[in-house]
Amino acid sequence: MRDTTPQSLFDHWATVRRRLRAARHLAVFLDFDGSLVPLRARPEEVWLDDSGQRLLQRLARHPRVTLVLISGRRRADLRRRVNVPGARYLGLHGWEHGDGASARPGTRRLMRLARRMLAERLRGLPGIWIEDKGPVFVVHYRGASVSTARRARPIVRETLEWLQPDLRVLAGRKVWEVLPRELGGKGVAVCRLLEELPRPTLSIFIGDDVSDERAFAALRGELTVRVGRPRRTRAHFRLRNPIEVRSFLEKLEMEMTARIPVGRGNSRRQEHQNKKRAPDSVERRNEPRLRGA
Repeated sequence: MRDTTPQSLFDHWATVRRRLRAARHLAVFLDFDGSLVPLRARPEEVWLDDSGQRLLQRLARHPRVTLVLISGRRRADLRRRVNVPGARYLGLHGWEHGDGASARPGTRRLMRLARRMLAERLRGLPGIWIEDKGPVFVVHYRGASVSTARRARPIVRETLEWLQPDLRVLAGRKVWEVLPRELGGKGVAVCRLLEELPRPTLSIFIGDDVSDERAFAALRGELTVRVGRPRRTRAHFRLRNPIEVRSFLEKLEMEMTARIPVGRGNSRRQEHQNKKRAPDSVERRNEPRLRGA
């Protein structure tokens, strides 16, 4: 599938609506930072607001919807910041689910070495900091000047170049994320989860970052949406920002609600919920790019 510049999802709403109404089951995959909520200077400043929680709760309770939050954050942190019962949560780009996430011992040693080397070489560059996520780590430069980011780029590239192919760098929105090569990414994660859902299931994937491109590629023929400014992507549609994402989710809820016959919705929902597994049973970025990202 070739990268293209997608058109607004709302410009094609009639087509999208027909597919939603025809679907027997929906899998709704939502990226968090930059898609569901706006980006902030620090990851700890980001939370889903009350109205967003209520909207997602209603979707998660729908008998024909499986709601999945998938993020580069750790799973526990994602769940705490979204806090929607009934949703499924996948952390570290889908690598961290019910059984946590663990790399091979040799890979863990390389990750620790890379983190120490970068911390030493990047020290003193204002606005550059490293976030430790356990199995992975992230070099942030959102608070750095353009000139400082340009100084940091070759440092990151040269430090990690000799550690490849065991490690890889994902260049995102004001970050460079260092990952074990064995981490399959969001495309692998969504395909694995879809194997558990009833067929046919229509998948919707909404994301804003480079890390989401693997999922867009894996879900060819499904409803894939890139959030942000127009740019080439493997997604079929585009939404401008988290505000438009919220509008789409509200429209989605209305379409799904219209499918439940009056007087039968509550009983059908309860019957489905009794069969659904509890969410805890599935504990299941354009900036300077680096070679090998």
